[in-house]
Amino acid sequence: MDWLLELWPAQLQPRLDHLWNSLDFWRALALGLVTLLAALATFRKPLLQRLTRRGLAPRDRELFRRFLEVLPSEGSIAFLGNADFGNAFDKHRLDDLTRFYYGWDNPGHQFLDQALEEKRMELFVAVVQLLDVVRLHTAPNQAGLQSVVPVNVDPDADLPELIREGIRHLNGAAKTVVSIHQEIVRLGNRQVP
Repeated sequence: MDWLLELWPAQLQPRLDHLWNSLDFWRALALGLVTLLAALATFRKPLLQRLTRRGLAPRDRELFRRFLEVLPSEGSIAFLGNADFGNAFDKHRLDDLTRFYYGWDNPGHQFLDQALEEKRMELFVAVVQLLDVVRLHTAPNQAGLQSVVPVNVDPDADLPELIREGIRHLNGAAKTVVSIHQEIVRLGNRQVP
């Protein structure tokens, strides 16, 4: 350590004195600090998220896996994404939604991650609304399929406004469920390492 103290006055101090007294040095230092501060201000939120991100807790990872088993992107969600409720449909195509409705409204199925839990609740509400709209606006037809169009109405004819409104409600509710489900899947996949 003594050698560093001897080196300082003999070698380093004269070289650094020139640097400390240089206006170019201070300008470059100030420019670098301003650039750093501007970058931090601009990218503050993504940097904080990246620095504080720990991924999902093991419990949430397991719950997310079970969520995808109960309500996968295939099955009911895929059906809703492609459905036109102006046509009759098999009500069993909504079984995944019914299982989610009956099984996922309890504390054992709540995510610890706040963003995922908010989306799960949003999806639950959307599923409830969709199932209510199905219950209110559909009935079985002669083929045993659910249909918004009553048995005594020709589906190829100009439909009454009440029936067209039911079809719009069902199509809108279906798109909402699919959209929220996709958001949950994206959010969960981003956080699962």
